[in-house]
Parts: sequence; C-alpha cells; structure tokens
Amino acid sequence: MRSDWRFLDEIHDFRKLPKDNIPEVIFWGRSNVGKSSLINAVTKSKIAKTSKSPGRTRSLIFFQLEKKLRLVDFPGYGYSKIPKINEYKLDKLIDEYLRKRVNITKFFLLIDSRHGFKDLDNFIIKQLDIYFQNKIFLIFTKTDRLKNSKERQLLHDLNKRADENFNKKFFNTSIKEVNTIILLKNFLMDSL
Repeated sequence: MRSDWRFLDEIHDFRKLPKDNIPEVIFWGRSNVGKSSLINAVTKSKIAKTSKSPGRTRSLIFFQLEKKLRLVDFPGYGYSKIPKINEYKLDKLIDEYLRKRVNITKFFLLIDSRHGFKDLDNFIIKQLDIYFQNKIFLIFTKTDRLKNSKERQLLHDLNKRADENFNKKFFNTSIKEVNTIILLKNFLMDSL
C-alpha cells in the first residue's frame, strides 16, 4: 500500500459527513488501546495524532486513500475528561453514524491484548452485532508487550473467545511486528 493516505476531516456533526459512497472502515476501542498508532502503521504514515494521555480523540476523524477507501478513527470509550454536554453530543454523533451511515464496510474493534475483554467491550460487541454482524473484526493490539507464558496464554484464550464466543475473525497485532501489520493491511485492502 502506497502512502497516498491523507487526513480528510474531523467531524463533530452528522450533517457534515462526506456525501459520497467511498467505503469506510471504523477503528474503535477503549481509550489508549492504540488506535492512532495502528492507523499510522497501516497507512505507513503519521496522519493520526498519537498521545500518551487517554481520551484525546473527541470527534470522528477521517483519513482517505485517494478516492478509494476511508479509515474512521472513533473516540476511545471507557475514559473521558470532557464535559458531560460534549460527551452527550459525541455519543449522539456516534449513535447516528452507526445507525445511518451506509458507507461502513468493516468495523475493527481493538482490544488491548494485555487486558483482554472488559465488560464494556463485551457490551459494545453485542450491541454492534445487532447492526453489523459479519462486518465486525477484532484486533488484539500491543502483542509485543506480552512478556511471559502466562500473558501469551491470555492472548491464546482471547483468540479462542473471539472465535468461539463471538464468532469473529481476529488479528493479533503489534506496530513493532511488520508481519502482523501486513496481514491487517491486506485484509483492509480487500475492501476495495
């Protein structure tokens, strides 16, 4: 994949979404799961802003590959320092986008491989399944940080649960392990 990716827009209002039929792939997960870093690895660029502080993304952020494909960086869930009124507006935007947007072709839900599924992850997967079923794919991030056999067994258990309990295709990724990124990029490009 060439680096013809570019930042397209930061959306705060559903009415401001691009009005076309370019396929969109959503990246979503808990705050600090590594969404922006993974987007940068997949696009071989630094188009997504990364931060050590959770909860920095406060809108839907769109990146585009020519006029072929878009990545949508959703705000992380589970942690927020924004005022309640802004949180409400953001929740409304996400809800409207998920219910009404027809461009969605794939939905990547990111799970930190060190922490596994939390209650909120389980809830979100079940809710998303209502609308997206076979478009949802799980990405376990930060696999390079699994240091011992107990942690690697946790990843194995997560993979098994993704397959057996959720019936979802999954990817084990690390931005430091190029093969994991190549597999994900190849799958992503199947959207074209």
